[in-house]
Amino acid sequence: MEIRIRPNSPIIIPRVRIWGPKASREIDLILDSGAMYTSISWDVAKDIGYDPARVSRRASIVTANGVIEVPLFEVDRITISDLKATKVKVICHDIPEVVEVEGLLGLSFLQHFRTTIDFKSRKVKIESF
Repeated sequence: MEIRIRPNSPIIIPRVRIWGPKASREIDLILDSGAMYTSISWDVAKDIGYDPARVSRRASIVTANGVIEVPLFEVDRITISDLKATKVKVICHDIPEVVEVEGLLGLSFLQHFRTTIDFKSRKVKIESF
C-alpha cells in the first residue's frame, strides 16, 4: 500500500478498517510511528462492539495535558487495502485537535509490516515483510 504525503500536514492513512466482535468500521488514521499503540476514538470502539468504560486493562499515555490512563484492548483485526493484522492492541482516546481522523495508526499495527516514509518523494509505503 502506498500513499502520497501532503506537505506540512500529518500523514493520514485513509480507509483503515477496524474489526470488532459485532461490526467493522472504515476510518482515517494519522500515522504515528512514535505511538506504542494504535488509538481509536470511543465512538469507533462502541460502533464495532466494545465498551471502553468497562475494559479493565489500562495503559498510561502522555498527552499535552500530562499522563492519563486509557482503556487498552485487542481488536479482532485491522486491514488497510490488502494488508491484515489480527489481534491488534489498541487504546481508546479521542483526538479533539484533528477532526478529520478518528485515531492514530501506531506500532501495535506497524510492527507487522515494513513501513517506509520517504519525504523526498512524498510517499509512505506499508508492505508485508
